[in-house]
Amino acid sequence: MSSLTQPEIDRGLRISIVEGGFAMVYATLGGGMFLTGLALWLGANSFQIALIAAVPPLVAGFSFLSGYLVRRVGSRKRLFIWLAAIGRAVFIVLVPLLLLQMKVSLVLFFAVVILSSLILTVAATVWQSWISDLVPEERRGRFFGLRNAIHGLIGVCVAYAAGRGMDWLKAEGKEPVGYGLAFGLAVLFGAVSTLLLLKQPEPEIKSRPSLSLRQTLLGPLQEPEFRKLILFLAVWFVTSSVAAPFYLVHLIRNLKFSFTAIGVYSMIGGAIGMFFQVLWGRAIDRFGSRPVTVLTFAFVGLCPLLWLFSTPSFHLPIWLDALLNGVVWTGGSLGLWNLLLDLADDPSHRESYFAIYSVVTGLAAFVAAMLAGVIAQALHNFRLTLFGFEFVNYSVLFLIAGIARFACLPLLLRVRERGSKSVRHTVRAVSALGVWRINRGRGVLLDALGFRSRGQP
Repeated sequence: MSSLTQPEIDRGLRISIVEGGFAMVYATLGGGMFLTGLALWLGANSFQIALIAAVPPLVAGFSFLSGYLVRRVGSRKRLFIWLAAIGRAVFIVLVPLLLLQMKVSLVLFFAVVILSSLILTVAATVWQSWISDLVPEERRGRFFGLRNAIHGLIGVCVAYAAGRGMDWLKAEGKEPVGYGLAFGLAVLFGAVSTLLLLKQPEPEIKSRPSLSLRQTLLGPLQEPEFRKLILFLAVWFVTSSVAAPFYLVHLIRNLKFSFTAIGVYSMIGGAIGMFFQVLWGRAIDRFGSRPVTVLTFAFVGLCPLLWLFSTPSFHLPIWLDALLNGVVWTGGSLGLWNLLLDLADDPSHRESYFAIYSVVTGLAAFVAAMLAGVIAQALHNFRLTLFGFEFVNYSVLFLIAGIARFACLPLLLRVRERGSKSVRHTVRAVSALGVWRINRGRGVLLDALGFRSRGQP
């Protein structure tokens, strides 16, 4: 396998954006509100909903197979395509049963979710290794910012359109048919994404020293900065994601959101996120991944706290959360991803970095989901009214998640990145740029309204 030329790299990046769009359709229709909605329709309780959310992180340990399999197969491209094709196609088992409105057991539903999650967990680690070698380091921020922005727009448009269709079918008494169509289309678009990857080139796998199992599993943890990042992520996911399984459940069950309204919620965050993805990508290339990650994570603690004050007749906090998600979560996820790529710079442990990341965050998220399920089920009948707001069992989890997110920030501040600017410098530079843009915009507006003469500054 020869090294790639610049035109081959550019072609590969274009293909990545296109195939990722189809993958986003798969993820939107095969997960999120449709997966949660189907679980509720099948009669899952709060603990079972949490268990469904815990399945992907539970199987994260299998991501360590990626390094072994890459060495055996010799090609990340070939391995990923096979894994993605199988993992995405598993949901086809549910489609005929749902379209015919036949009974689907929770056991079968769980089996499909577990099998798909297990296979795609290994596939994701292989893809991360592949794409990190394909994207030039100096272009990572801009590329992933643009890629995520485009995919975010696709995701929210699909969520809205599918939500409208789902609401119509639900009103017609054909809710399971809607889920069948969603999962059937998800499998179809997932297959197209997988086929497009046949055209995406794979960089040469650099020769690697023979490593023992211990070195393969634990080698990256010898690096101090990567170890600090993993510690932060472990604490973050255990504490801050404790409410994650129940945001959609709360929207559907307690706030009485329709699928269309959920689609609008996604569209707000996605549309704003599309703009900010590009801005955060440029900021990462200019200032580094660490300061952008720290700045955005400093605000994400507000998101779950907003959910405390929403009622079936007062949805403003949810719309504010969508707005805040579009601004800060885009920067947080993009910054964290690029920070991981920056720290995972030893080719001999390439898959191991991503495997450790997947295992640690996965196990932490699993613990959080199980804890959330126990708390939510134990507080099933909890009701408290204060100042006109009614707080339920999920409100307790939102409060815990918000406080925990702020408490985790000192751990993130300990992580250092080579060549990045300080957080203070980044804040000053971004603030100055923001003030300059505001003044410039004000000047253009005044000129347009005729309040300034051409000779005035």
